[in-house]
Amino acid sequence: MPFYKRNLPHLQFRGGEYFVTMRLFGSLPIHVIKDLKMLREQYENRIADGLDRSLRSRIENLIFLKYETHLDQNSSGPHWLKRFDIAGLVEESIHFRNKKYFDLYAYCIMSNHVHMVFRHIDNDSGENKLNNSSEMEDFPVTIILGDLKKFTARKCNQILKRKGAFWQAESFDRLIRDNSELENCILYTLNNPVKANLVNHWQKWPHTYCKPEFLDSAR
Repeated sequence: MPFYKRNLPHLQFRGGEYFVTMRLFGSLPIHVIKDLKMLREQYENRIADGLDRSLRSRIENLIFLKYETHLDQNSSGPHWLKRFDIAGLVEESIHFRNKKYFDLYAYCIMSNHVHMVFRHIDNDSGENKLNNSSEMEDFPVTIILGDLKKFTARKCNQILKRKGAFWQAESFDRLIRDNSELENCILYTLNNPVKANLVNHWQKWPHTYCKPEFLDSAR
């Protein structure tokens, strides 16, 4: 199973189901990034020292929740996705790629980050194949998100009349391993604005989507 690591670990295989998070460039202060990196390094050292690997998922969840809490509470970084025209452009770009590169299950666009849940569509031929180097072809989520971020960054910067980085270069992606985890990821995605005390029900948030077949469990 393909695996690579930058600041975050990435475990990907073609046709898998994923929970991903993209955040705006500068949406987390440097000291928070350092603290999270240190926490992850401590976790990896404990794994190396013989920590029961069955705890891996629980510890990864803890780290992600800290990461997410900082995103929801950060008022100093950019919040360009608050604008309906910017959020709308990102929504359109996500839906445009639906059924081409992934089967979209759910998403939520917050003011400084985006959550998505989808299944990668393993299609190696025709117009649905993204043009990328062979050395990255085993990392489909990285390729898909890179394409999505490159397009939306250019369009959003045009609207904002600015230049420079729009998205943080690296995204968070997590391989979903079973139906229970899938349901939890969808519910987490949809309820992000509820958890942040922005609305009292996820359907009142203007920039969410849930695939119809998952609606019964999401209500």
